[in-house]
Amino acid sequence: PYFMEKSTLANHEQLEGPGRHPAALPVRAIFVGGLALGVAGDVLLRASGEPGLNFFLLVLGLAVAVWALCRRAGVALSREALVTLGVGIAFAAAFVLRASETLRSFAFLAAAVAFALPALWAGAAWLGRSGVGDQIEAVGWAGVNGLAGAFRLVGAALAGRSAHGAPAAGSGEPGKADRHPARAVLRGLLLAIPFLLAFGALFMSADRIFAELVTGVVDLDYEEIVSHVLVTVVLTWLACGYLTGFLTGTRLASLSDAVGTRPTVGIVEIGTALALVDLLFLLFVSVQFRYLFGGSGLVEVTPGLTYAEYVREGFGHLALACALVLPSLLAADWLLQSRRPRDVLVFRLLGGLLLLLLVVIIASALQRVRAYQAAYGLTESRFYGAAFVGWLTLLTVWFAATVLRGRRERFAFTALVSGFAFVALLLVVNPDRWIAGTNLARAGTVATATDRSGEGV
Repeated sequence: PYFMEKSTLANHEQLEGPGRHPAALPVRAIFVGGLALGVAGDVLLRASGEPGLNFFLLVLGLAVAVWALCRRAGVALSREALVTLGVGIAFAAAFVLRASETLRSFAFLAAAVAFALPALWAGAAWLGRSGVGDQIEAVGWAGVNGLAGAFRLVGAALAGRSAHGAPAAGSGEPGKADRHPARAVLRGLLLAIPFLLAFGALFMSADRIFAELVTGVVDLDYEEIVSHVLVTVVLTWLACGYLTGFLTGTRLASLSDAVGTRPTVGIVEIGTALALVDLLFLLFVSVQFRYLFGGSGLVEVTPGLTYAEYVREGFGHLALACALVLPSLLAADWLLQSRRPRDVLVFRLLGGLLLLLLVVIIASALQRVRAYQAAYGLTESRFYGAAFVGWLTLLTVWFAATVLRGRRERFAFTALVSGFAFVALLLVVNPDRWIAGTNLARAGTVATATDRSGEGV
């Protein structure tokens, strides 16, 4: 398997069995569900105070809408899809349990990914055999459907037909106008609204008495009304797009189909690039070895070297460099043309050396954070930075155990689960409490040492 190949999901006929796609798209039900979510979102997200419980209720409502529409349309939700949606709901509950904006941002991203994954194949089970490229497709296509999927719903409603060409439920015969009097009147009212607004505004501008009469009869806060309508329309549009995509599958086309023939590169090119990167990493570790692991003692004895330069600037750069290594190796493995034993051995040796040097640099980054914490205490940015680097270490070990051993297909799913677990662990640990406890303990230690030295008493 490769990174964005026609992949483990190439034979996707098994994901399109009976009950996988609706025979007729329930246009009205989707619109009602999307409108309900739009109105609920406008009410809940405008409530005073933090979103908290209101955001959780909105996400729960979205999950209920997905379940109800799938039942109505005859789309079978797999156990994997139900579990993944449940994971998204659980992360949304973090908005009730935690007030940290950083934690809520992580929880929101995790919930969004959890809701995007099962929509790719309309609730079918596929994650267990997915690749990294498949997961990227799921998130990307869910975003595309959220923004533009409602156009499909509008088109089906106007044509009176389902997305698969069957007449929409309740639409009557294709091409025959709905002559129900109440519906005809409603359509007439909708058509009149823009004209009434336009001509009414002109008449109010032309005659002051008429304007006062209108404003006296209809004394409303128009800015507030427009704001409510705008938020409701946007949320309804996004909800309808996502729900439409979920019922039919958000995957409109394979990335590998869009790219065409997979580009390939020989082991000479890949090996040369990896060897040069290894050399750069090795040179950095060799030249800067005492600086990498010098800690607070190095800062104290090095003229002109401050903690800000040693940790705050250096840690960010090292963390970014570490974060780029695994994607680069994944891309190199995807591009590698030949799978001959010799070529694979060269790739594994060079990739393994790079991972070994990466672990050394990760240890350096953690040492920098420890030195800064010992001098000035723990902060939110230092805590999350260290936690991210720690998670990156686990991913590095798993990468070496799977991709470098020719078991690439096992990497993506476990990496995804570890990402969810990482966010969940942060929510359980509660970094704010951890930071406060660490700094209080450090303050007590410093105060005790000061008292014993006789200074400041």
